[in-house]
Amino acid sequence: MVRRCLFAAFAVAALAATPAKAINAVCEVLPTPDGFAALRAGPSVDARLVARMKTGHNVQLRARNQGEVIRSGPWTQVLYWTDGELYMPSQPEYRSAKIGWVAQRLIGDCG
Repeated sequence: MVRRCLFAAFAVAALAATPAKAINAVCEVLPTPDGFAALRAGPSVDARLVARMKTGHNVQLRARNQGEVIRSGPWTQVLYWTDGELYMPSQPEYRSAKIGWVAQRLIGDCG
């Protein structure tokens, strides 16, 4: 857990200035009755399911160039890796991120 917190702090600091894919925060997927949160292709429960994000996994918020988190109503756009880890753009695994929308209530406070 300490390793994840340190990496999260590093990732936020190191990537905050990355244009179009700026990371404002790293958030944890909150517990749900069925153990996952839906990552959707669009900001709607009717949008295609991209991934089932597991409780405790991390997501990175996506932001516009000005650092404004990309939102649509109660939905937030995120990057998610199916192993629950976080990756830097310089790491090969970074390209395997799934981009999608999650209901804001399903992710915890971001830091």
